[in-house]
Amino acid sequence: MRVYLFFLVLFTAIFSYSQDVESQIEKNYQEYRRLVDANPDSALIYLSESKKLNEKNNDLDWSARIYYGIGYSYFVKQKYIVALENFNQAVGFAKQSSNSNILSKSYNQIGLIYSFQNDYKKALNYFHSSLNISENREELSDNTMSVLSNIADLYILQQDTISALRYYHQAVKIGEREDKKAILAGVLNNIAVSYMDNNKDSTEFYLKKALQIYKETNNSYGQIMTQNNLATTYMNFTSVEDYPQSLRYLNESLRLSQATKNIDAEFFTYYYLGNYFEEAERDNVNAKNYYEKAFDMLKRGYKNDYTIELYKSLSRVYLKLGDYKNAYEFQKIQHELQDSIFSVQKNKQFHETQTKFDVERKNTQIQLLNKETQIEKGHKRLILIGSILLIIPLLLLAVFYRTRMRYQQTISEQDKLLFEKEKETIKAKNLIEGQNMERSRIAKELHDGVGGRLSAIKIKMDQLNTTTIQDSELDYCIKQLQDTAREIRVISHELNENKINELNFVHLVTHLIDDYKFYFNGEIHFNIFPEDKYEKITGVNKHYLYRVIQEILSNCLKYAEAENIYVDCTFDEVYRIIIDDDGKGFDVANVKKGMGMDNIRKRVETLQGKLHVDSQIGRGATFIMEIPENGTE
Repeated sequence: MRVYLFFLVLFTAIFSYSQDVESQIEKNYQEYRRLVDANPDSALIYLSESKKLNEKNNDLDWSARIYYGIGYSYFVKQKYIVALENFNQAVGFAKQSSNSNILSKSYNQIGLIYSFQNDYKKALNYFHSSLNISENREELSDNTMSVLSNIADLYILQQDTISALRYYHQAVKIGEREDKKAILAGVLNNIAVSYMDNNKDSTEFYLKKALQIYKETNNSYGQIMTQNNLATTYMNFTSVEDYPQSLRYLNESLRLSQATKNIDAEFFTYYYLGNYFEEAERDNVNAKNYYEKAFDMLKRGYKNDYTIELYKSLSRVYLKLGDYKNAYEFQKIQHELQDSIFSVQKNKQFHETQTKFDVERKNTQIQLLNKETQIEKGHKRLILIGSILLIIPLLLLAVFYRTRMRYQQTISEQDKLLFEKEKETIKAKNLIEGQNMERSRIAKELHDGVGGRLSAIKIKMDQLNTTTIQDSELDYCIKQLQDTAREIRVISHELNENKINELNFVHLVTHLIDDYKFYFNGEIHFNIFPEDKYEKITGVNKHYLYRVIQEILSNCLKYAEAENIYVDCTFDEVYRIIIDDDGKGFDVANVKKGMGMDNIRKRVETLQGKLHVDSQIGRGATFIMEIPENGTE
């Protein structure tokens, strides 16, 4: 009995100790999450304690989470080699413990590190590994959005805006569907950055959407940086009428950064305020005052990558104010800092060059040892080379003749292809024009013939029911007849080319979407900007583009089973129209090429444009059309 009691007490003590250890690990981990973005060094202290405690329990799941946390802390500190080692450790433990969350996030972070090192191929492989784990799991939708945005960033670096926007819009779709506002705001910011060099309207549109989300979620830092970006956008595009709004944004950012004691945000806001007064107001005194406030933060020990830019701005504004001494001092500090950075890079290059020299010297010694053997073989080689030199001119002559024959054949084939393509274009244009004529004829028959007869029957039945029969069932039939007549009238208007001729493109598409909303049980979201650019589309090109949008929307209503349809029309050197839905999707490779899809492609090609179709079963569909400006003239 005493032995039994002893083991019971011992078991209870061990169980209680194990619970206390896990509770302490959890507490330390929560502290890491709270501190990591603002103070990664303090976060590492808590993770180090958790790591020691977990060595006794040997919990693989906790090992995966702790190593991921250590890797992320070093990632924030920009120590990417150490971060990479810990992320790889986290991958190993996550696989053993089947922790999909840590595994997908670790792959994502490893991909980011390789992208910073310009190894885009490795980065893309890791991003896709992360996406394969998280994209079919709703609980990992945060990571899926992050990975899609990171892949889009890679395409931006390679100047492939179309592919980037496709991935950005997939991330936005998930964020809106899952209500992931925190990550959604970041993705909208990235979309705005992709437009920042050449499209003020698009940049402003997406930044304002991000700002609204940051305000709704009380994310002060995101609000501050987005307001600063909006102010910078107005100045970059010299949008003078928006300068007062720029100043309001910057003053609000300064108030928020001081209220939340966010040093990063306060430094950047001082810098942008100085830039505003220097560039927009030409007020060099106020510009100097704000630059100096940012400089005071550097003197108190704060460090930032914008230090050189700040010194450059201070030197410039002092020069404008005639304070040549301070202008020279800040220019000197700027050059010294640049030289120190250059020296570090130079030392690295020197060591690399020294190593390369040592390797080359050893190779030279080996070559000298082999030279005697090569001399012995030289005579035989001379004979062989002489023979080859005789054969080469004959071979060159034969290659030249064959190449010339192929060149002539290629030119002939290209001319034939161009002729066939031109013939196909004319044929497609004639086919489309014939379809338009037939549409007008059918519309007239529906409106004047069938529609008129239905209206006459409805009036007659209404008279009979009012004066003679007075039957409720007949009254219901009259209502159904009236709805049928109205539907035929809508269809005849859709088919009628006169409507297209009378209205401009913006009004046409707006009326089209309003008509489809009558039949669609879900929501159709429509954005078009700048409207004045789209109003310039006229003539047959307006017909073609309108019919393309009509055909895609019609297919969405018939087959997609979607709850939301998004129609975005923008202009960025080309007319870009994106239509996507959250429906059941389809296999692009195996879709039937009926008249609808053929007409869409032929009309886009006639406008000298490009059509991209992206869809998978269960993931909706996206249509992206790019029409050059000269294609709509």
